[in-house]
Amino acid sequence: MRAWKVFSISPGVGLVMSQTTKIKRNVVIYVAGVLGLATIGGLVTAGGNEAGGLIFVISPILMMVLLRAVGGDGWKDAGLGFRPRGNGRWYLFSLLAYPVTIILVIGLGLVLGMTQISAGLDTLLPAFAAAFAAQLIPRMLFAMFEEWGWRGYLEPRLAALNIPDTRRHLIVGVIWAIWHFPLVFSTPYTEIGYVIFLPIFVLGVTLAAIVYGQLRKISGTVWTAVLLHGIGNAFAWALLQSKLIVLNNKLVANIAPEGILMMLLWAALGWWMLKRRKAR
Repeated sequence: MRAWKVFSISPGVGLVMSQTTKIKRNVVIYVAGVLGLATIGGLVTAGGNEAGGLIFVISPILMMVLLRAVGGDGWKDAGLGFRPRGNGRWYLFSLLAYPVTIILVIGLGLVLGMTQISAGLDTLLPAFAAAFAAQLIPRMLFAMFEEWGWRGYLEPRLAALNIPDTRRHLIVGVIWAIWHFPLVFSTPYTEIGYVIFLPIFVLGVTLAAIVYGQLRKISGTVWTAVLLHGIGNAFAWALLQSKLIVLNNKLVANIAPEGILMMLLWAALGWWMLKRRKAR
């Protein structure tokens, strides 16, 4: 007669295994959902319908709300509280990080002859201020749609799986970058060939994701990431819309995350934030 071994698992261990399985399942659903909706949005946009842009931009927050409200993830680690106490410097960091690094890139571009300041600053500076004011609210809203998903859902859910900081930020960054692809393909997003642009874009967004991810972890709130994202987009778009600067080399001196100078600055920021966390 064959003997069978009987293994007993304590209720606590079984509960942990069940919870881990649920988190993994929901993370897969989230990633598939945001990428699928982004693809639909891109196809609709390519067909000439502006509704595609809305489908694209709401996909992260839509999947986050569905999985937290219906998928059983709950809201405990979403980071939706503002947590102002002790976070003043990180809110200030969120306000200044993009403007300071963009201005540094412009300065380096001027020195290298890759950027020009347009003539007539007396009219262009007011135009920039007006463009920034007009862009601020919609860009903050779009940033909230994104960040509630990337830093309000995917980051904390991967953290719940005990994935280390750097690896977690890199995973989120790559997915975040790929999520942009339908927008890149369906709009005049870049003048650089895709063979060169796409890998550089993925690298730039992934480096930025390290800063976003560490900021979310250190501050304990998603709103620092929302502020960082919204201010950055509004500032950059206002500069380009007002034609205050002319970019002669969009590969090196671009003020977007995929510009090589911008990548170097944000790589340094990410390195500093990771080293600072380990030192503490």
